[in-house]
This record gives sequence, structure tokens and C-alpha cells, in this order.
Amino acid sequence: MVRTAQPLLAVCVAVALAALPVRGESAWRTDAAAIAKLQGDMAYVLDAASESDLIPVTIVMRDQVPRHAIEQAVRTRDPKDRRATVVRLLRSLADRSQADVLAVLRAEQRTGAVGRRIQAMWIANMVAAEVTPGLAYHIAARGDVARLVHNSKLEILDDPAVEQGSIPNGGIECGVELMQTPRVWNELGITGKGALVAVADTGTCHTHPDLIDHIWHNPGEIPDNGIDDDNNGYIDDIIGWNFEEKNNDPRDTTGHGTHTAGTVVGDGTEGTVTGMAPGAALMVLRVGSQAGFRPSDVWEAMQYAVTMNAHVINMSFGWMHSMNPPRATWREVSENTMAAGSGLVVGAGGGGNCCRPYDAVTTPGDVPDVITVGASDCNDIIASFSSRGPVTWQDVPPYNDWPWPPGKLKPTVCAPGVNTISCRAIPCNGYTIMSGTSMATPHVTGAVALMIEADPNISPERMKDILKRTSVDLGDPGPDNAHGAGRVDAYEAVLAAGGINCDLIKKFKVKCKGGKLKVVIKSGLEKGVRLTVVDNGEQTVIRTNRKGKANLKKKNQTGIHDVSIKECPECSAQVDCG
Repeated sequence: MVRTAQPLLAVCVAVALAALPVRGESAWRTDAAAIAKLQGDMAYVLDAASESDLIPVTIVMRDQVPRHAIEQAVRTRDPKDRRATVVRLLRSLADRSQADVLAVLRAEQRTGAVGRRIQAMWIANMVAAEVTPGLAYHIAARGDVARLVHNSKLEILDDPAVEQGSIPNGGIECGVELMQTPRVWNELGITGKGALVAVADTGTCHTHPDLIDHIWHNPGEIPDNGIDDDNNGYIDDIIGWNFEEKNNDPRDTTGHGTHTAGTVVGDGTEGTVTGMAPGAALMVLRVGSQAGFRPSDVWEAMQYAVTMNAHVINMSFGWMHSMNPPRATWREVSENTMAAGSGLVVGAGGGGNCCRPYDAVTTPGDVPDVITVGASDCNDIIASFSSRGPVTWQDVPPYNDWPWPPGKLKPTVCAPGVNTISCRAIPCNGYTIMSGTSMATPHVTGAVALMIEADPNISPERMKDILKRTSVDLGDPGPDNAHGAGRVDAYEAVLAAGGINCDLIKKFKVKCKGGKLKVVIKSGLEKGVRLTVVDNGEQTVIRTNRKGKANLKKKNQTGIHDVSIKECPECSAQVDCG
């Protein structure tokens, strides 16, 4: 992942460093250009540190891939081409522009001014490292650096997420039921098969009986051979990666990540069906623990998910704006991740009605285009702790958009997240109860996984649009800053995701003779397209053949029949069978 600088470049950098003031001299702390690039609490942290302290920083480079180039790549119709194009743009810029800074860091690493690990990333053009205050000022003053942000571990203040003990086994978790998920399984035959879901959290107890059969296994890696077989920069990343501790063991030591994972894929082996999409595959990305989450670890995990072709990433965490999260960098990383084709589903946070008029929704749930999830209960009542919108980016350069009033409406949607039953990590069996937007978020991620089976080529933009269009409106009529567009309805979302182009239906004919009802459909649709024929409320699924035709025949019919295609309501007819 980290490329080795050429010897000539290293010599040149060493000469350049020799001409600089000795680290710690006042010149390093008074450079106006450097000070202007210290974001959030960075200046305070550096001033409070001793000269030998190693401070975790993220160096955000000046050059980022222009939005117009990213947007052009997003218009690529084939999702594989889209991902490849975006990743190529991001990687090539990082390779070109990071070389000098990396050479400086490696040279200073030998003097003890840089910590052991240098984290070069391309998901946005940036490098994370631990550096002395003097070197931090020097790097900030460089012309090719846009800003320095503090990369410390921060406690996630997402929501209550209070564990309330083990519970009796049995049945289907109420949020899964409320969102009409059993209808998706039973009527549509969809369970999320083919969807790859990355859960970035505190890890997962992947041996839990309800999860073990649904954990993703890296097809390019040979287990335990100590070799990076797929050349992705990670050795023996069989089920994911532990980005917090830099190893291939992403087990959960807190319980939060196992609970969220169970809401995505838990299959009920031990008695309670907790998962929305038990047919999906779960990629385990540990990005933190009770000690907190380091932003660069999350960003690297998002980069990994893009590299390994995850369809959607669940992120049940966030930081209040008062904690000075690097909002601009979060937005850059999030937008690039979505542009590459990986959807982002993020908790709105547990701020409730705090921080009026616009600071309650946490980062990164405040990023405009992510799917931000508020929490309701299984009676469709919004949770008191669920963060209310709106959000604004009016004071966050270089964006300075979504001015308040009115700001950007958030959350996007809501889902059940109160007293949610899901998988327990300690011990790694059975179930436990937690509450929070952390619990609502994987309900939505699971719904997206179901949508992915219905449309394997679905884009992040379409994921969000469908969820909004098909949600159950709650509260005052229309979207609002408590419920978003409403509570997600998995059944209607999946129907919309697998929807057809009704303009391709050329003929819809219904006739009845001698008690025999016949429905004839001729279309330009491809083979195997699912059509639901509704006859006086009774639904029958038929599929098109290779010529785009589909027929339904029913014997012994009497009376008036109102017949339509559910996916194309304009195709309807009424016949009298006598």
C-alpha cells in the first residue's frame, strides 16, 4: 500500500530538510501559512504538546480529483466500469501527488519525528501519521498540503445503545416484521442473495450461530498462509480486517458491532430471526472499540470496502459537531465512496432535539448524499433520542453550501431502533437488546441488501431515491426533519428496485371464455422478468420468456374480475366470466 520512494528523491528530500529550522524552533509555530491550515482543534493540540510528542494527524493534500471528473465517471452505466473508473482516478492522483510528502515522512521516521505507521490513502488524497509538533507545522506550510486535521481516537456519541440483558428466544424481531420483510422472503423469494454488505463497527463475533453461515470469505485469499494472495495490501484478510489493531482478527470485544451485524443477516438459528437479509454476505470491518474510533481507520476501511466491491457499507456511529470532527474530509471520503458504487447507510445520532437550529445530526450522517437513518419504535413513534435535522454546510470550506435556513433535510428515512433484539457477542450466542440509531441503521442496510438482489446493478443514488419514495410517511404529511421521508418499507422498496420499464409492455389482454380466464402479456422485456398479476386482489407471479411474453391461465372462474399488473398499474382490465 505504501510505495517506496526512489533513492534520488530521498536524497533530495534529505537535503531540503537539512536547510529547515531545527524542529521545535519558534519559526515553525509562527508561520501564518501553516497556522491557517490547522483545522478544528489541531492548533490547540500542537501548542499544548511537548516537542517530542507524536501527534496523530491526517495530511489532506491540496489536489483532489475534481468533482466534475467524478460526476462524469458516475454517469458510466455499467457499475463495474463505474467503480473501476472512479478508483483509477483516485489512485492515480494519490500516486502522483503524495510522493514528496511520503518521502519527507519516511526520512523523518528515521529520526524519531514520525511514528511507526504511515497511512497513505486514495479514497481521498491524504496521508495519516503521528508526527512531532514541529514537523506538523512544517508539513502544514507546504504548498501541496491543503490542511492538517487531528486524527485522535474519539468516543462515538451516537445514541444510548444501552444493553438490557439477554432475552427469551423466538419469533421475528419486531422491526424486521414491521418493515414487511417476511413478505419479501415469502412472496418474492428474496433474502439478499448476492449482496455484499460491509459493516464498519467494533467488529463482529463471526462465530455466532446466527451469523457464521453469512460471513463473507475473501475469494482471493488463502487462509493462514501469511501471504497477501490477492495483492490488496492485507495479509490473510479472510473475512475482513481489524483496522484499529492492524490485523486480520476483527472480532468484537464490545457487542455493538455484533448487534448491528445481526440486524443485517441474523438468520434465527438460535430461535429469533433478527436479520433483514439472511441471504447476504457480511464483510467484517473493525474500526474501533470502547477506546474510540480513529477517523483514518474508518476511512481506510471504507477504501477497503470499495476495493473489495462491497455494495453497501453500514456505519452505526457518529460525532457531534462540538467534538470538531473533520467534516470536509468526511464529506470528500463519503462522496468518493458512493461515486465508486458503494452505498453508505449512516446513523443520524442520539442528539434528539439538541443543538438547535441545525447541529444535532452527527458526522458523517450530516454528509448530504449519504442515507441518514433516524430511529423510531415498532409502533412508528419517533425515538426521543433520534437526532433531528436539518444540517448546514454553510461554514465548512470548501463546500459552503446548504445554507440555513432551511438547510438540508435530515434524516433521509427512519427505521425501528428502540429495544431492538439482535445477536449477543459476550458470550457469543443468544440475543440482547439495544436502542439507538445504531440499531435503526442496519435495518435500512438490510433493506438495501434485499434491493440489491432485486437489482444487482442498483446505484447508491437509486438506493436512496427508492427508499425515500417507498417509505411510510410518519408525523406531519411529507418529509420532515424528524422522520425524513418516513419509515422504510422493505417490501415496497424491493418491488421498486426490481421494477420494470412499463413502456416496454406492448400488449396486455385479459379475456374469459367458458370459465377460463387468460391473461396475455407481450413486451420488449428480457427473459425472466418478474410480473405480478393481481386478479381481484389475488397475486400470482409470472415471468417473461425469451420473447418477452408471459401468460396466466385460470380455470373455473366466475363473476367480474379486475385484473392488473402490480408493477405497472396502468395495465389493467375488467372482464366478466359469467
